Amino acid sequence: MDKIKEHPFNVELINNTLDYEKFKFYLQQDFLYCIDCARAFLIVAARVDDIEMMSSLINLAQGAFYVREQYKKYFEDCDLSDDHKKSRACSAFTDFFMSAAYHNSVNEALVASYSCFNIYQIVIRHMVNEITTKGVKNNKYKEWINIYSSETVNAVIDEVTDITNKLYKKASDCEKKRMYEFFKKGLELEIMFWDEAYYSNISSKEY
Repeated sequence: MDKIKEHPFNVELINNTLDYEKFKFYLQQDFLYCIDCARAFLIVAARVDDIEMMSSLINLAQGAFYVREQYKKYFEDCDLSDDHKKSRACSAFTDFFMSAAYHNSVNEALVASYSCFNIYQIVIRHMVNEITTKGVKNNKYKEWINIYSSETVNAVIDEVTDITNKLYKKASDCEKKRMYEFFKKGLELEIMFWDEAYYSNISSKEY
């Protein structure tokens, strides 16, 4: 997790020195990511027999839509649209959890999407703490941080964490190993997402 906290994209975002073009590209791709994240939760919701879990998964999908709405509200200058095409990293991540939603066990499908939520909660809390400690003022990425540190988003993350933990406790040793592998893969794909936004020098206009 330290590798993600110390990723230059996140460090520069905290310090208010991140190239805004890199942020725009990242946001455009995250905007596309959110819609497939919602789809994945709805697909899994349709597969489960437990009505309470189905309701929770629908709430999680609504949480992904909430993030998209907040993006459009606060970042009008980022040209957010579903007309953009997915980048390689975004496609790799969404293909991973969409395939799991359709073809793998409910446990594996859920943890494939959960990895992103878990990582974001940890990273955003770290960002808030760092900005407060360093006394960074007038950070142009403050609204983005506020979205993910909001009560609404944290409630969604807490809900998916609770579901995932319950499934993990009930899982067999073999299933637990599989869930861990899916979480680990999600973590790797999340790092790729940040790597692409920071190192590739791809313009947001290219997608």
